[in-house]
Amino acid sequence: MQEYLKVMKKKGEYDYFVWPGGYPLFYITEDGGILCPKCCNDNKDLLNDEYDPQWFVIDYEVNWEDGELFCDHCNEKIESAYGEE
Repeated sequence: MQEYLKVMKKKGEYDYFVWPGGYPLFYITEDGGILCPKCCNDNKDLLNDEYDPQWFVIDYEVNWEDGELFCDHCNEKIESAYGEE
């Protein structure tokens, strides 16, 4: 697990963007699902339950170019850094 993800879990606040650069983030669950930062922050009590793979966040990434990436919980489109015109 990335060290900064541990920091976010501990403080109970999941970032929308990485700094420096301001690139948009998304979160990956143990079952391979994708969550947007809003759903992570709205459901943060669920994200640390290792026995619930659909909510247990194990990683995060920048959405560099995927203009069709959607949150598996709310179905909102996750902004990409370079994939949209």
